[in-house]
Amino acid sequence: MTSTCPHQATMRLTAARVKSGEAEGRPSTESTTTASTADEDSLRRELETAIKDEDYARAVALRDALRVLQEDGRSAVLAANARFYAAFKDGDLVAMHQAWAKGDHVYVVHPSAGRISGYEMVMQSWEMVCDADYEFPLQIDLQDVEVHVRGDVGYVTCLELVRTKGSSSWGKQVATNVFEKVDGKWFMCAHHASHFDE
Repeated sequence: MTSTCPHQATMRLTAARVKSGEAEGRPSTESTTTASTADEDSLRRELETAIKDEDYARAVALRDALRVLQEDGRSAVLAANARFYAAFKDGDLVAMHQAWAKGDHVYVVHPSAGRISGYEMVMQSWEMVCDADYEFPLQIDLQDVEVHVRGDVGYVTCLELVRTKGSSSWGKQVATNVFEKVDGKWFMCAHHASHFDE
């Protein structure tokens, strides 16, 4: 698959509020092989045709298959998001490398920093974060998590609360994490975190 910057794609995204525990990437209990292999746009077109033809039994089946496909996508993006935060929390550079898509299109914006582009530069920035004077593991609490997925692109928005060992205060950042699906697996292609003061 050729990677493209998800910001250049024009698409409608489906939003979902995350229920308790789903932010850790636990998969949805509903899953069907048929729905997971189907193309979302094809299902939408078939659904529109079934409704137009007044074939409501088929429309219900297509609607349900589309829902399962979207839930599976949201669960997979949340799992990729959880892998990223586990690597960040533990200062695990190997896991951090595995969490990111490879290419010049990836970027990171750390709090109070500019945009860093390209896989190698992004990884160097995480090496600097992990080499900083922090004692790992960090405490990271994610709040107000929302996930949006459409096709091979998904993103998570959240409030990151980060605290180092021995600190009594939490750093608060608003974060947007963008993921792309490559060969069936979700990888981060953008992380943007900005300080948030209440």
